[in-house]
Amino acid sequence: MSKAKITNKNGYHCCPDGSVSVYFSFGKIVTGQVAEWAIADRAARRMFPKVEETKVTPPIETKKRTREKAANK
Repeated sequence: MSKAKITNKNGYHCCPDGSVSVYFSFGKIVTGQVAEWAIADRAARRMFPKVEETKVTPPIETKKRTREKAANK
């Protein structure tokens, strides 16, 4: 499901119900088909859900023994 915020200063008009025109004012958050239409008409910007950053720890590096040291022992 799409989510968008109306960024056009004059708002956005569309007909989601078919024949009745609906006005969405500047700054209003719309969802679904209306959001897709507004994004396509460049009257809105897509809103993405916030993703929390997680710290990724790399695995501990272990050095392999060289063949010379392994052969001596």
